[in-house]
Amino acid sequence: MAAFLLLLFFCLVCGAGSYALRHVDWRAVDEENVRYYTADGYHIYYDRKILRRLYGEEAAANETNE
Repeated sequence: MAAFLLLLFFCLVCGAGSYALRHVDWRAVDEENVRYYTADGYHIYYDRKILRRLYGEEAAANETNE
């Protein structure tokens, strides 16, 4: 009996999850995620070490040119 209830619960969770995924506005999600990426394709949070190095090099180049 417990196995049947566990199986029933699992089926209900899977059904609710698939229903929710079908009704997500993926276009709005993509438009929201664009805010977190630079023009070069770097993520503002996860690639911050790379961006710090790149922008540091650009700042140093600009200082030597001025």
